[in-house]
Amino acid sequence: MTTTHPKPSDNSATHTALWALVAVSGVANLVASVAQAPLVVNLATGLVTLAALTALVARHLRARRTRV
Repeated sequence: MTTTHPKPSDNSATHTALWALVAVSGVANLVASVAQAPLVVNLATGLVTLAALTALVARHLRARRTRV
């Protein structure tokens, strides 16, 4: 059986931007929690983090489906 390595995608900038968004919004959520910011700030940063992670998972599953 031959092992195939994934080729660099044309959307690597999107991939990098999504991971950066996860990191920044995660840190913002942490800071908002520690600073006892209003609930709306915690919810907003949490939803942004969740949306970015969802997009990353969807991209991964879509790419995996096309590779097989």
